Amino acid sequence: MDLAVWSLSISSSPDNSQQSRVVMTLQPIEGSKRTIAAMVQERIRAAILSGDLPAGSRLEQARLAEELNVSLVPVREALNKLEGEGFVQIIPRRGAFVTQTSIRDMEDLYFARRILEGEAAFHAAEHLTASDLHTLENSVEDMNRALAKQDYPAFMESNRHFHYTIYEASGSHYLMDSIKLLWDLAERYRYRYVFVRDHAEVTQAEHRIILAACRQRDAIKLRDAIILHMNRTLEGIKGYLLEQPTAEQVKKR
Repeated sequence: MDLAVWSLSISSSPDNSQQSRVVMTLQPIEGSKRTIAAMVQERIRAAILSGDLPAGSRLEQARLAEELNVSLVPVREALNKLEGEGFVQIIPRRGAFVTQTSIRDMEDLYFARRILEGEAAFHAAEHLTASDLHTLENSVEDMNRALAKQDYPAFMESNRHFHYTIYEASGSHYLMDSIKLLWDLAERYRYRYVFVRDHAEVTQAEHRIILAACRQRDAIKLRDAIILHMNRTLEGIKGYLLEQPTAEQVKKR
């Protein structure tokens, strides 16, 4: 497939009106069974993940539409979905910006998640049924298929289903409500880790270790496997984020 070079206009931060130009390589929008908005979403997401659109960059909807040869409608839809994934922040009357990420906030979030999800897994172990194990096995296979297709949203959905199946076996509604709240907050960081392809096999290996602990119904092994999984995810995201240039650094190139 041919590639086209598009020049996207960004500003260094929401408070900086000075414009700079970044040249990046994006695949042109062509005929596909997917919607135009989905393809626009994919192109913008890829530019964010590659660092071509760094944290704090302003996303000019008109410029995106012009360069990708689409109308404003799919661009707006794509940006709304990217906001849901945590990649974009939309500020009323100011515009859309690539989400600023905070290492400290992420570490605090994962600290809380380790406590909640580790304990949920510990108390769930002895209550996992044969049906639960079958669901977990299917979820692992679903994640494998999604990764093979590079269908990362499908992977994220199967990943959520995998973990929730375990935690729900704890039988605590209050614990599940807390886990779901922090899970959604972590999604903006987790997407970045999953999209780094080198980590896909590592992630699946960790899921298989978790599944093995579930089969054994070993509460300590399961809790430890869940915590190790989150620690590695945290370190992977931190490594990725620290490698990404800021909008100011891109501006100085």
